[in-house]
Amino acid sequence: MRGRTKGAILFVALSTAGCQSTGGLSYPILKHEVFESPPANIEFKAEIGQPIITRVDGLAWPAFQVTEKVPFSYEGTSYSLQPGLYRVDGVSPSYSQTTLNDRVESSDVDVVNSRVSLILRDGQCEIIPHMIQGATTSEVANPMTGNLKGLITGERAIFGAPAPSAVDSSTVGQAIDPAKCFADYDFNPNQPGSSKRELVYLGQSGETLRFKYREYYDNLVRAAFSNDLTYNIADDNVIGFRGARIEILDASNTELTYRIRRHMED
Repeated sequence: MRGRTKGAILFVALSTAGCQSTGGLSYPILKHEVFESPPANIEFKAEIGQPIITRVDGLAWPAFQVTEKVPFSYEGTSYSLQPGLYRVDGVSPSYSQTTLNDRVESSDVDVVNSRVSLILRDGQCEIIPHMIQGATTSEVANPMTGNLKGLITGERAIFGAPAPSAVDSSTVGQAIDPAKCFADYDFNPNQPGSSKRELVYLGQSGETLRFKYREYYDNLVRAAFSNDLTYNIADDNVIGFRGARIEILDASNTELTYRIRRHMED
């Protein structure tokens, strides 16, 4: 689910007994992919030293890329999902899903346990909270104080919560900004024959932007294929390299705001 994916994303439903995940989802498989990041035509930001565009060829597992904290609420409390790369753990004909545990935080409570799902449906990431267990700091220190009724009735979230509801094609989740969550791959760079190309932002001087292009093969940088590049954007804010076209929206000595118009060519 990159902006442009050369290799078709193939999710294989394992038909042998015991190979189906819960909720009727099938497990995805590790396979060879050629893919690019980030998706095209979406505004992104990158700090100095971070790649702004990447092309990878190798074995990879389908995943979700969460680039920033994603705020959401559950039963009246505010939470946020932590950024990271999360492998897909199930697919169906209409969506793919990953169930996350203990990747949630809150400014209101101490999160003791959590379970949320990310799903990708029709190119849109959605977050679906199933169960959040949390308590104030004092409750964690002394869970019996002032909570006897909750303990007896089972309403105390730190000790128990309703069973997670099933996620299916009709489940409605909270939509996430495509710049904060998109389909990705968990790439294995150590696999023989794997390769990666990336363009890294190095900063600006007036109207001139500096980048470094790097190529990796089998997780090693190819020195002969590492180049320093400069672009003057005084007259044209679209830069190009190896077939890629990148629209520069804003630049400073701390970060770059940009949009991929076209990804790198073979």
